[in-house]
Amino acid sequence: MNRFLLTLLAGLLYLVFSTGVLAVPQCDAIFTDPPTGNHNPGLVPPDDIGPRLGNLSCFKGACSGHSPEFSAGDYDFATGSFGNRSVITTTGKTARLYFDNLSMNNASINASGKAENLIIYVRGDLSVAGQNYVNGILYVVGDVSFSGNAWIDGAIASGGSLSFGGNGGANVDLDAVDDADFGGMCDKGGVSVDHYRLEFTSDALSCAAKDILLRACVNADCSTQASVSSSVELTKNSVKYADVGFTGSQKAQVWHPDGGSVLLGLGATAPAAPYRCYIDGAQVDNPQCSLNFADTGFYFDVPDSTACKTGSSFNLLAVTKDTQTQQCKPLFANQTKTISFGFDYLRPATVNNPAKLTLNSLLSPTKTVAIDGGTVQALEVHFNAEGVASLSANYPEAGVVKLSAEYRHTVSQTETLVLTHSDSFTSAPAGFHFANVSANGRCDAGDPYDPDCKVLAAAGNPFSMQVTAACWQSDDDKDFGNNKALQNFEHNGLSVISEVVQPETGVNGVLGRDSLAFSLIGGATAQIIDDQSWSEVGTMKVALGSDVSYEGVTIPASQSSSEVFGRFTPTYLGITGNTPEAAQSCGAFTYLDQPFGFKTGAEPSIQVAGFDAQGRVTTNYQIGDWWRYKHRDEAERNQWPERSYQDGTGSAVIGDSQAPALSGQVNYRALPNVAELIGAQPSYQRIQTPLAPFNANFELILSAMDVSDEDGTCYRDSATAPCRGFTFSDIAKDKAFELRYGRLVLENGYGPQSESLRLPLRSEYVSSVTAGVPAWTLNGDDNCSVFNTQTSLDAGETATSGLYRVLPSGFPDLQAYSDSGLSLRSGALVNGVGNLYFAIPNQAGELPLKLHVEPWLKGYWNYPGDAADTLFDPRANAYFGTYRGHDKIIYWREVK
Repeated sequence: MNRFLLTLLAGLLYLVFSTGVLAVPQCDAIFTDPPTGNHNPGLVPPDDIGPRLGNLSCFKGACSGHSPEFSAGDYDFATGSFGNRSVITTTGKTARLYFDNLSMNNASINASGKAENLIIYVRGDLSVAGQNYVNGILYVVGDVSFSGNAWIDGAIASGGSLSFGGNGGANVDLDAVDDADFGGMCDKGGVSVDHYRLEFTSDALSCAAKDILLRACVNADCSTQASVSSSVELTKNSVKYADVGFTGSQKAQVWHPDGGSVLLGLGATAPAAPYRCYIDGAQVDNPQCSLNFADTGFYFDVPDSTACKTGSSFNLLAVTKDTQTQQCKPLFANQTKTISFGFDYLRPATVNNPAKLTLNSLLSPTKTVAIDGGTVQALEVHFNAEGVASLSANYPEAGVVKLSAEYRHTVSQTETLVLTHSDSFTSAPAGFHFANVSANGRCDAGDPYDPDCKVLAAAGNPFSMQVTAACWQSDDDKDFGNNKALQNFEHNGLSVISEVVQPETGVNGVLGRDSLAFSLIGGATAQIIDDQSWSEVGTMKVALGSDVSYEGVTIPASQSSSEVFGRFTPTYLGITGNTPEAAQSCGAFTYLDQPFGFKTGAEPSIQVAGFDAQGRVTTNYQIGDWWRYKHRDEAERNQWPERSYQDGTGSAVIGDSQAPALSGQVNYRALPNVAELIGAQPSYQRIQTPLAPFNANFELILSAMDVSDEDGTCYRDSATAPCRGFTFSDIAKDKAFELRYGRLVLENGYGPQSESLRLPLRSEYVSSVTAGVPAWTLNGDDNCSVFNTQTSLDAGETATSGLYRVLPSGFPDLQAYSDSGLSLRSGALVNGVGNLYFAIPNQAGELPLKLHVEPWLKGYWNYPGDAADTLFDPRANAYFGTYRGHDKIIYWREVK
C-alpha cells in the first residue's frame, strides 16, 4: 500500500472516529493471517514458523515466561496482559508480536525505542485502560477500546470498532510505517479461507426458526476454522436473506412461515471463497441444498456436550402451525407418548469404540434408555401443558452423532401422520493429557544430580510422548491422567507448547512437533508421538498451545494436564575461548626451562554453551546446576586432565613445567559461566644444542574429554560432527615473547688469607649460533635471577638453592654472603651480574664450590667428561693465601 492510500485511509478513519489520526498497514490485505511461532529473526515464510510460546504476562516490569526485551523477529503468544507499569523494550528492527487477545493497564511499551521497531498484531480484541503509552504499530482484527489516558505514537488500525475514552489519542508517524519490517505478515495476501459451510438437519417447522450453522474453513476437512472475521450473504431461494458476520463459526436462523421447500446458499463472501452444503452430516451438491418446512412435526436441538457428561437438558416439541396466527401450538399437551429414538454415528468415519448413547426422559421418575449406534429404542416421553418434553443425553465418546425421533400420530381412522426429526451434536473431550512413555525422564525432583533424574533425550532429539483425549470426570478436573480415554476423537492439528518446570527461571523452549495429528486405530486408547522433541535443557510439561476447535466446539487451552518430561541435556556443546596472554618470567624475556604463566585476567578460559540438534542455543543450560560442565561438587570438577601444550615456532618443545603432573587449577565462576585455568606454568624445554633467542608461539590443547560435561555431552561443530577438543591457538604470537638459552657462570676467586674474598657470578645467554657455535653473551637484562649462599649438604645437581663447599682439613667453617657487608645470605643479579663474598679465614686453603641454581641457569658443563647431556650447577674454587693477577694482564711492574 503506497503512502497516498495509507494517508487516505488514515483520513477516513479520522472522520469515522473523530479521535486522532489513525493509520492502516501497508499490506494489500489489511488484516493477514499472521505467522505463528517462536522467535525467528529474518524474513521467514509464515507457514514455516514454529509453535506459539504461550501466554505473555507482564507485571511491574517483569514478564512471565519470556524476556521483556525483544530483538527483531516474530513472536507468537496466545494471550497478552501488560499491567502495573510493565515495560516492553525492543533491540532491533522489527519485533513482531502476535496475540489472540491483548489487554493493557498502566503499561509503557517500547518507550525508549523507535515506532518502526515494534508491530503488535492482535487476532482478537484489544482492551486498554489507565495510563498507557505505546510506541509502535498496532493492528487489531477485532474491537479496540481505550479508556483513561492512553497514547499511541506510530499507527493503529482496527477491523472492528475503535473508541478512545478519556484524554487518549494517536499520533500517526507515516515514516515509521514505511520503515517497519513487516516480515511475513503480507506474504499470504490476506486471510486464507478454503471454503465456507452451511450445515443443518433435514427437517424444519414452518412455525419455528431453523438453525443453520455457518463455518469458515481454512482446510478441506474443516478441522481448522478461520481465526479472523468473515462476512457472508445467506440466501434463500437465491435471494439474499441476511448478512452474517462471524469469526470461525456462527448459527443463523431461517424462518419460512409459508412452508414447503426452500433452497439455501451463500452469495457474496469476504474473504471470498466457495461454499459447501451439508445436510444431516453428509455433503450434497449446492443445487440440492434444500430444506423442507413442515406445518406439523417434532423439533429438538441437542446441545453440544462433553464426552461422558450428561449434557444440558433440551426440549422436544411436538407442534403444529396455527393457521390463524402462524404460531406453533402444542400437539400433545399433558400427554405421555412412547417415541422411537434412533442413534447414529456421523463422524469419525471409522468408530473405534461403538459406545451407546444414554437418553433420559426427564419425567418423575426419570425414564432412561441406552441406544446402540444404528439402532432404535422406544422411550416414554411426557409433554407438559405447552406441549414440551424435557430430555438429556450422555454420550461417553467423542465425535459427531445424530439423534432422531419418530412417532406415528393418528389423525383419524384413515389418516396417520409420521412425525420425525433428527439433530446432530458434537461430543467433545473434557481435556487432554500428555504422558511420558519412557522408563527414563521422570525427573520430578528437578535436580540434575538426583540419581533418579535420568536423561530422557538430548535437546532437539526425538522422544516418545503419549497423548490422551480424556472423558469428563468432574467440572473442576485439572488432571486428566486418570480419566477414561476416548477412542473416537480425531483432529489433524492439536497445537501444543512446552512449559519449563526446571530450572525454575528457565525459558520454555519449543517443541519439534507443535501440531499433532490425533487419530487412533482399533483398540488404541492414546496417540503415541515417537518423534517429539524439545529445544531446551531441563524438565518441562506439555500444554495446549491454543484453544482446540473440534467440530464446532471450542475446548479451552487450559483443559490439559501433563506429566513432567525430562531430564533433557544439550545435544552438543559449543566452546568460546578467550585470547590468553602469556606473562614473561624475567622482565623482557624468559629462559628456556623457566616456567612462565599467564597475565592476571588473561588466563585461558572458556565459556561452554549447549546446543540442540538444530543448532539452537539451549539457554537453560547456563542456569545453576543445569550447567553440568561444572560438577556440583568442587572435588569432582573437571580439571582438564588431558591438557597439553604444542609449540608453533619449530624451535623448541613446550610442555608443563611440572610434567608428568599438571600445574594450575581449573576454576569455575558464574555470570557468565566460565572455566578458567589459574596458576598454570608451561615452559619451553632446553636441550643440549644451544639456540639463539626466538619468540614464543604455542597452543594449549584441550582433549575432547576435557571439554565434555558430566553427561558425556561433548564439543562438536554440529550435531552430526564427531566429538573434538578445543585449542587455544597462537598464544604469545607477535607479542615479542622472547625465549633465551641461558646459564649462570661462577668465576674462581683468589686472595690473601687475611682478607675477605669476592667471587664474581653472571648470567649468560646464547645471542647467536654460527655454524653450530654459540656466542655466549652477558645477559644484561637479567634482574630477576636469585641465588642463595646458605650452606648446602647436597653434593648432587638436584638442589636449586644453597652453596655446596668442600672445606680443606682443619679449615674453619667459612660462610658465604651475597653482600660485601657479609650480612645477607641471598641475592639477585643486577644487570646480569652478582658476587659471592667470604669472611676472612686467616688460613690458607682451596675451597671447591658448587652454587645450586634453578634448572634454567644450570649448564651443560660436562665436568666429568662423559656427561655432555647432563645439566650441572656452576662450579668454581676459592683460593685463600694465594694471589693471582687478572687473567687478562700478562705482566705487572711497579712504576715509581
